[in-house]
Amino acid sequence: MSTPMVVAALALASSPTLSAAASRAVAASAPTAALQAGVTGTVKDTAGAPLSNVQVVVSGANRSALTDDRGQFSIEGVPPGVYHLDFIRIGYFAAHEVVTVTAAGTPVRVTVTMKVATVRLSSVNVTATPTGTDPLNVTQATVQLSGKELQRALSTSLGQTLSKEPGMSTRFNGPMASTPVIRGLTGERVLVLQDGERAGDLSAGAADHMNAVDPSTAERIEVIRGPASLLYGNNAIGGVVNVISSDIPTSIPGRATGYVLGQGESVTPGGVASAGITVPVGKQLAITVRGGFREFENMRVGGGAAQPNTNGATKQFALGAGTVGGRGSVGVVYRQMGFEYGLPHPAGDAGIRIDGVRRMAALQSTISTGYAPVATLRVDGTSQWYSHNEIEPSGAIGTQFKLNTQTVNVTGRTQIGRMTGAVGVQGLFREYRPAGDEAFVPGSTNNNVAAFVFQELPLGMGASEDHTPRVQIGARYDRFSIATDPGKEAARFGDAQSRTFENMAASLGLSVPVTTDVSFTANMSRGFRAPAVEELFANGYHAAVGTFDVGNAALRPEQSTGFEAGLRAQTPRTFAQFSTYYNLINKYIVPTATGTRDVDGTDVPLVNFRQRDATLYGVEGQLETKLVRRWVGGVMGDYVRAKIRNSDDNLPYIPAGRLGASLRYDNGRISAGGDVRRVFAQEKVSGDNLDVATDAYTLLDLSATWLFTVKGSQVHSVTMRVDNALDEQYRDATSRIKSYAYNPGRNLSVVYKLLF
Repeated sequence: MSTPMVVAALALASSPTLSAAASRAVAASAPTAALQAGVTGTVKDTAGAPLSNVQVVVSGANRSALTDDRGQFSIEGVPPGVYHLDFIRIGYFAAHEVVTVTAAGTPVRVTVTMKVATVRLSSVNVTATPTGTDPLNVTQATVQLSGKELQRALSTSLGQTLSKEPGMSTRFNGPMASTPVIRGLTGERVLVLQDGERAGDLSAGAADHMNAVDPSTAERIEVIRGPASLLYGNNAIGGVVNVISSDIPTSIPGRATGYVLGQGESVTPGGVASAGITVPVGKQLAITVRGGFREFENMRVGGGAAQPNTNGATKQFALGAGTVGGRGSVGVVYRQMGFEYGLPHPAGDAGIRIDGVRRMAALQSTISTGYAPVATLRVDGTSQWYSHNEIEPSGAIGTQFKLNTQTVNVTGRTQIGRMTGAVGVQGLFREYRPAGDEAFVPGSTNNNVAAFVFQELPLGMGASEDHTPRVQIGARYDRFSIATDPGKEAARFGDAQSRTFENMAASLGLSVPVTTDVSFTANMSRGFRAPAVEELFANGYHAAVGTFDVGNAALRPEQSTGFEAGLRAQTPRTFAQFSTYYNLINKYIVPTATGTRDVDGTDVPLVNFRQRDATLYGVEGQLETKLVRRWVGGVMGDYVRAKIRNSDDNLPYIPAGRLGASLRYDNGRISAGGDVRRVFAQEKVSGDNLDVATDAYTLLDLSATWLFTVKGSQVHSVTMRVDNALDEQYRDATSRIKSYAYNPGRNLSVVYKLLF
């Protein structure tokens, strides 16, 4: 982000703070005046007592706040317009309010009552739309993990944390290198974000590379299941995972707020500790500091045996600052995460170790334009520096990887009559520099520029449009280029080469309320994915995964056409979400073991990259409801079929079907119970010597959570878990190392979190 842009943004945001106004009626925006209004209010429980530490999210405005000891909050500098407010607190149902901020300056307070929750919550998912909307109106299947659900799932990696969700699994390559799989797609087809920005790591490029985002830092995790190319472009035809850490303050708290988290596990003996605090500095500036570490020993598999070379450690911290004024907000953050971990290997202790660091600096700003049709501009920019060394058993460095990433995004929030939406331009610029005798890809430069438009229009008429049919429509143009720089390795990789790909993406979504608590949704989308440098130009032995990879410079972009329909419900007694989908991906890039190659006297699998038209379809769903008194029961299931079109060939590493059930006692403060999942055998494999069939298995998980409040504002939660209580020894169908390594065995885990 250029210096003049930063200075201008800071000047706008530091304008004098002005009065707040809000109302729950939904109407067209009034003309924007020079002075900007805001949103204030009070949050109480059903007994009328104030609730502190409630997160208030203004969807579409990049703003959030926490309530104080009196249950009050204030978000200033919100331009005129219609906004969706979501209220989130552990142990309570998320509340949803629609407000219209006007330029009149009349202070109108919003009063919200939150009820104790015993069934799963369906709340804000800011990742799914650029404007924010009622969760029942989102036209794609979404997942949000926060509060008790997040603590019941929190694990060493992002993939493991999400693996219990319908439609989700993990690409297991050891406890650290386990990345999310969505409806059978992973790697370069699933985009991982942190606070809405791309995580500039190498996890998508190879199974041995970890997501350099620790789930212990998450305030909540949001997932879009299914294509999301319209908003996020390349790498999102499978879905998006957004880890929200809120390291940049977007409102000024009345007091210091923060958290402390600790977790211990037995399956990877060790634990994690992290803490963060946000401190107000005057009336317009706040500073956030967060840090933590994780250390663990070799992972235990079913039966108790240790998997050699699977221990590891991470250290991470973040320093952020935000200023809020009458014309908007501006914030910056610096994050750093160091990591070191081992990878399972058929020869046990002979495995590779990875030692690296990810550094990231980001700027986020939301600025009022004074122009009613485009009331706000959000300007974001990041610079990221990632590097890791692959260390051989001898201690020598076999390969060094360096990746520098810059992004810039400009998004305008629009409102024209009853139609709301967003327009934006995005830029992604990457410089990739592998080095060493075992570097299997050449250096390369990637540039991706894009423009998009997204609009949402209520189709019904009346005083309240929040539960009327609505249509969401959008389009996107991308230009993606990649150029190699083989340097001293021209003899192996050939002369410098370049490829350029252009594409149009589009989506059309419809949501129809069946009742005030139930909605039907449908979505049709068209997206693309450009080939990665590994797929185009690889030519060498990838020591960390034990294959010799040879790219195909003639590869063309994947073209995805997706269809989805779903039913979503949320009442005080029941949460339910069911979806069915059908995804056609033309020119699907398939890594295929086609033979062997001699490497220093040892035959290793030879992997080539081929393109074939693929079809993926499936169903997924979950239901959780109160049964009798304080007992809550649930069921879940998912199934995906992925094959090469017009043939009997299967796509590799596709998850097996699952069915599960849960039962727990829950009075809002104390909950205890368990869930059981039956994972069926996966025999529809690709047939090469890496993608082997897997047997059926049963997983039983038990957990208990205790919530309590001290001094009115300190919220404590303690969760005790037993994962894989039967100590099942199993291999997951999506695992890249399933031919020689098992998944985790029985795990005893304790998670403690304090919010203050």
